Amino acid sequence: MAPKGEKDPLLDAIKPATPRQARPPRHIRHRQAGRSLHLSLTLGILALVVLYARQNRSSLNTYNYGGKKLPMKYAVCSREGKKIYTVPEESGVGPVECVVVQGKYVVDTGSMAHVRRKWTEPQSQATWQWTSKMKVFYLPEGHTMTPGLIDSHGHPLQYGLSRQLQLTGSTSIPEIVERVEDYVRSSNLPPGTWIEGLGWDQNIWPVKEFPTATDLDTPLLKDKPIILSRVDVHAIWVSHAVLAQLGPLPDTVEGGKIVRGASGEPTGVFIDNAMDLVMAKKPPYTEAQLSMSIERMMDDALAKGMTGVHDAMLSQNYVPVFEKWAKEGKLRMRFYSMLRCTDRDAYCGDAIHRIYDAHDGRFTMQSVKLFADGALGSRGAALLEDYSDSPGWKGFLLSPEETWGPLIKAWYDGGWQVNVHTIGDKANHVVVNAIEAALQGKDAARQFRLEHAQIMALDDLNRAAKLGVIASYQPTHATSDMKYAEDRLGPERIKGAYAWKTYLKAGGRIALGSDFPVESIDPLKGFYAAVTRLDEDGTSPHGLNGWYASEKLSREEALRGFTIDGKSMTTRGSTLTSFTGAYASFSNCTGSLVSGKRFDAVIWDDDLLEVDQGEMLEVQVKATFLDGQLAYGSIKG
Repeated sequence: MAPKGEKDPLLDAIKPATPRQARPPRHIRHRQAGRSLHLSLTLGILALVVLYARQNRSSLNTYNYGGKKLPMKYAVCSREGKKIYTVPEESGVGPVECVVVQGKYVVDTGSMAHVRRKWTEPQSQATWQWTSKMKVFYLPEGHTMTPGLIDSHGHPLQYGLSRQLQLTGSTSIPEIVERVEDYVRSSNLPPGTWIEGLGWDQNIWPVKEFPTATDLDTPLLKDKPIILSRVDVHAIWVSHAVLAQLGPLPDTVEGGKIVRGASGEPTGVFIDNAMDLVMAKKPPYTEAQLSMSIERMMDDALAKGMTGVHDAMLSQNYVPVFEKWAKEGKLRMRFYSMLRCTDRDAYCGDAIHRIYDAHDGRFTMQSVKLFADGALGSRGAALLEDYSDSPGWKGFLLSPEETWGPLIKAWYDGGWQVNVHTIGDKANHVVVNAIEAALQGKDAARQFRLEHAQIMALDDLNRAAKLGVIASYQPTHATSDMKYAEDRLGPERIKGAYAWKTYLKAGGRIALGSDFPVESIDPLKGFYAAVTRLDEDGTSPHGLNGWYASEKLSREEALRGFTIDGKSMTTRGSTLTSFTGAYASFSNCTGSLVSGKRFDAVIWDDDLLEVDQGEMLEVQVKATFLDGQLAYGSIKG
């Protein structure tokens, strides 16, 4: 050890290179630790407060359907140029940067500069008078806006009811039986309840033949009343429990067919008018069932950008129910309904009143739905010549040919719009003859529609177009039928089938729809089918360019077909504008986003007019507006 007062060299050798501080006493150490913890907690709480404030601010600026209402006056604008398609009556898609909404109406459109000058800046530097402050919403990047889509042919009540047991896409009878059994096991059905389903199609089965009641004779199903509608709703398949309730059946049915086996016994399939024998025994729907159905339909439709639908068959018995719902404010979109009389071969227009834009345009009924024939898939469509794949069979009219002239004239003279289901070329020929006779040189004035107009002799097609008859087409019918349609019709007749472009070129007007639940309720699938003539997987019997590609519509034509389409016309001494979805329902306030129209609109997450064809079906609806308020989705601003 070094002498006292001298440094120890060993200690010098091992001491730190920098001076070392003495360790604080325990109470000081605890105080410092507490301060550090306090600081950490404070910073954490501050971060949470900032995050909450941001989220709360974002929430306050988000308007959702069912939540915060949009202001009385606002604008929707695009920062990426003219990405709001107004679709004016005259022509084109009318792209603009901004649309101004006040209450339920569009009050102005134009550039952002125009809107800023007119609606948010001083009107006069001298008086310095300002217009009311206005909220401005901007479309997210890549998004576009169009008018709300209108399905010109659907079945709202049947849609919701069909959702409970869906058979669409079933590739065999065993698969259908399994679906029915699964439904029965999972549903708490009271004894005697009729089990209903929709969507079977024998044309996609390995053996393309109708099913039989015996196919439903499994231990779980054999005693249950079951009624399963074909995909086109022009044929039904029932169980033995239903057959037992029918009693003796007639040998023949005018305008229909009871399918029978080799021994002459009914097999369980009823086509077209023969279905009435079964429906007469089926218990009627309750209002609760109908309400559930319409709510489901509205939810699904609004989520797909649909703001209006033409109900292609509203039973006379259910008209009071719709009127009640309209009065109670339960209709969340626009319904243009076609009356179906209890006796469809009779005129009942003097027993029921027409309804014009009831309850703020949510319910209108001023047309009738008549049925001329059945469907191509079940060979019920009435053809002028034999089916190419079934020599000796021409299908059938649902009512005798001689009834059509007087029946159509009675409805026309009564002031009703007359909408007739016509699939086969004979049905179209007979109905166009009756329309021509009823008009006797007068203009059609939107009074006539051919629902489907699916197969037409070219002479009849041109004649209908010149008469001003609206052809109400469902584009997905073509892509659903293209696998077998030419087998049914042959290479010549097919030229007048699903001939949308030909009808336009002949000067006719078209309205586009889906026929849901026969096809998907999604109007975007109809838009895709109209412009591609391809299946959803991008194929067709004619290759990647589409089935009979010359009949494809342009994207502009398809958009107008689902909204407004505008070609000038003169009728009954006054100038009108011809537009399809809106025109075909006599609506003068929807289908477009121009000043004076109701603000029914859709925000899409892409551009329907420019998106790659292969990505078209991936486009999503972000918000649907009806009367200036959100009916689905949300918007931030």
